[in-house]
Amino acid sequence: MLCATAAVTVITGCTPDPPTATPTPRLAPVRGSVADRAPYICYFIPQAAVADITGYAGPYEAGDDKRDPDGYSCVVSNDEQSLFITRYDVSAPATVIENFLEFGKQSNLVTLPEELGKGGISDFDIRLHPYRRASAWFRCGSDNSLIAITVKRNPARDQDHDLIQLMKIAQRRFAELFKCQPGGPPQG
Repeated sequence: MLCATAAVTVITGCTPDPPTATPTPRLAPVRGSVADRAPYICYFIPQAAVADITGYAGPYEAGDDKRDPDGYSCVVSNDEQSLFITRYDVSAPATVIENFLEFGKQSNLVTLPEELGKGGISDFDIRLHPYRRASAWFRCGSDNSLIAITVKRNPARDQDHDLIQLMKIAQRRFAELFKCQPGGPPQG
């Protein structure tokens, strides 16, 4: 009996520790360029950029490109969720961007470059789906205008970088659509 106990002790004493799981490295998000070429959907979004920015390559529907003289929203979505939401306001009051920036303080706010006007990028959830949204209040001609772009969050992309590029594209497209000269920060 003593021999059996010694054999069990030796066997259990020599059993190697289970292998430790090596932590999977966290990949840095890709900082790519946003394709800026026609066709554009929802006024400002290059169709070629949808899959790159959202990570979704399946079928989707885009809202109409109805252009209202004052403001309008448009959605690019699949059967499950929105991929992009764009909104513009030709003549927006300062309170719109101030409210956005106040909300953004609790939602991972990043300030937009000054040449894009007054604004920022922050997190935003719609029906439990995570998004990243950029809003810019900027001068175009004699008006203080607003553009907001909301994109489905994609951890594989540097979406702050993407949204800054998209905002540059959007302001250029806005100026073409409304025949005005973009001019950076709003007046007043």
